[in-house]
Amino acid sequence: MKRFEYKTIEIKPKGTWSWKFDIVEIDKILNEMGSQGWELVTIESRDMSGTAYGFHYTFKREI
Repeated sequence: MKRFEYKTIEIKPKGTWSWKFDIVEIDKILNEMGSQGWELVTIESRDMSGTAYGFHYTFKREI
C-alpha cells in the first residue's frame, strides 16, 4: 500500500499596501518543492470580501 505525507505552505502578496504576487518567486518555491519530491495537489485562495490575500498550496509525496 502506498503511503503519503502532506505539506501546506502559504504564499502571500508582496508589500504592505500592494496585492501583487511575484510570479518568479512562486515558480522558485514550486520548483524547489518539486525537486524535493513534493507534488502539488491543490491551491486554496485565502479571500476576504472578494480580494485574495494569500494562497495555500498543498503538496504530497510518497513515503
